[in-house]
Amino acid sequence: MSSSKKIFGGLIWSVLYNFINAIYGFISVPILLTVYGKEQYGIIGLAMSINVYLRLMDMGLSSGNVKFFSSFIVKNDKVQLKKAFSSSLVLYLIIGFVNLCLVYLISVFSDKIFTLNIDQKNTLDILLYILMITSFGSWVSSSLEQFIRANDLLGWQQRIILIPKVLQFFLIFIALYFELDLIIYFALTTLSVLLPLPIYVFKIKKINSTITFTPKYYKDVFNSVLLYSISIFSFSIFQFSANYLRPLILGAKVGIESVADYRILEGFANVILIVGTSFVGVILPTASKIRALDDKNKELQIAFDGTKYISIFLASIIFGFVLVSKEFIQIYVGKSYLHLVVWLNVWIISLLSTHISALSGLVLTNNNLKKILYMSGISTVISLILAWFLVGYFKVGGVVIGYTIYTIMQLLFYYIYYYPKVMHYDTIKLLKNSFLKPVLPIFLIFIFLFFVEDLIVLDNLYLKIIIIELIFAVLIIPIIYFKILNTNDKLFIFGLIKK
Repeated sequence: MSSSKKIFGGLIWSVLYNFINAIYGFISVPILLTVYGKEQYGIIGLAMSINVYLRLMDMGLSSGNVKFFSSFIVKNDKVQLKKAFSSSLVLYLIIGFVNLCLVYLISVFSDKIFTLNIDQKNTLDILLYILMITSFGSWVSSSLEQFIRANDLLGWQQRIILIPKVLQFFLIFIALYFELDLIIYFALTTLSVLLPLPIYVFKIKKINSTITFTPKYYKDVFNSVLLYSISIFSFSIFQFSANYLRPLILGAKVGIESVADYRILEGFANVILIVGTSFVGVILPTASKIRALDDKNKELQIAFDGTKYISIFLASIIFGFVLVSKEFIQIYVGKSYLHLVVWLNVWIISLLSTHISALSGLVLTNNNLKKILYMSGISTVISLILAWFLVGYFKVGGVVIGYTIYTIMQLLFYYIYYYPKVMHYDTIKLLKNSFLKPVLPIFLIFIFLFFVEDLIVLDNLYLKIIIIELIFAVLIIPIIYFKILNTNDKLFIFGLIKK
């Protein structure tokens, strides 16, 4: 199979997996709320949030390993490859052990860290003990997974990790129909992520028989990997913290039920985010090639046009969803959660900030990244401090406000400083032509429908959603086609559809 086919196949399977993962997260929320109740579901959400945040201990190794493994494979340097792989196993074993110890410490002091009663603490502690076991195996699996990806087998790897995801789908419905005990459900779900491990071992031995699974650290080979990984880690830590510390803040300041509320909102946000970033995947590979060729004209074209297309797509999805968010909440978890609609809408609208995704690949190819690091750190700290104080007043709304402040600060930094001063883009032109011009007409139609949709009185919520969305689509499609897109835009989009 050619390299281009492998890359394209990997992209397709990656998008498919992300979409299925988002759907799983979306449908699991109402089912688990029904089976275990809001309090018990909140405990599950808190346990998973603790474990997800500890993934920070990866320290960028996932990127560093793939980069250096790939380099050794291309050079056919089997000795260096073997040493790098063995070294990565050592580090991941250490990380797994540290992860285990940290989770244990959190379990010991869980009632001091989070707002829990004695029953909630006992349940959370058992879930954390399960995570101590599964997370250790998961860390070891990471090195194997990265080796497979370095061999251009992303599509194969994505198909393999669909196995535990399919099992998790079955477990949700087993829990629903057989009222599966919470501990058993959680144990089976988390243990399922280890299923690919023996398959990875078999695949690695098949593609490279010289590889051994004996952990041994080779300082001369792996120090370069570590330095690169830590540099990547420094850029991701703040965004990761801004995302994944939010449910932990809720658990510490407010309680388990607010963590459950957060998970409900997150289910919707993740689906919207996956749909939006799937479109980005079509543009980013082209951006990387253009940057490598140092073609400034084409770079500007991908920066301006890419931002424009993503803005149109995001605005259509986001405003279309907000129009029917109240109906979705009622269908999803019931009328008792309607108080979350306002925070759901704020969160979803804040996802418009991802319209700069087309520029991300271009930004990261620049050498001047220190100021991005500083700004990410400042905006993360400010947003988390705000969230910490605001959750006392607004509960889940406090972390939504905090994250919205984070996205606003990031956008202001890029548009006021980084794009014009470092990348030498015409920021006014970029903002006007690639964001405001395509988004404002869609926004105005949204505002009109937002104030008149209450005139559509229907008991059938599904029918109401369909009618409102059809009206929205009928109004925005001609506007997009005749007023927003130019001839070149239409040719480009039709070209993508044909491909």
